[in-house]
Amino acid sequence: GGIKAWDYVRMGFLSRVGVLNNWLTEEESLWLQSRVYVRAHHYYHSWMHYFSAYSLGRLYWQSSQCEDNTSLREALTLYKYDSAGSWMFEELAAGSDRFYATLPWQPLTVQPECPVTLKDVSDL
Repeated sequence: GGIKAWDYVRMGFLSRVGVLNNWLTEEESLWLQSRVYVRAHHYYHSWMHYFSAYSLGRLYWQSSQCEDNTSLREALTLYKYDSAGSWMFEELAAGSDRFYATLPWQPLTVQPECPVTLKDVSDL
């Protein structure tokens, strides 16, 4: 799955922002997020695997000013989490008692039905 997890987390965030701003209904957001979850579940085998890929994607995003592969490699080697990244790691992934370690990684048992308003994108 590479760093797709970064994109999937961003899609979930933007979907929730869409609901908050009344650009999407909760039904639309739930359906879109369920499609993202199906993809994430295909590419990753645990929440820790997903979080690791997300973290690497986040570091890659933070290094967007790198102009070539050499500077990108150096940046990814030297980068550390910013305060938000450190908090996420400590709260979600830093031990066997943390949230991701205790959350089951399982497929959705029920897929929400595609809302009529999203039928044009139902092949997601």
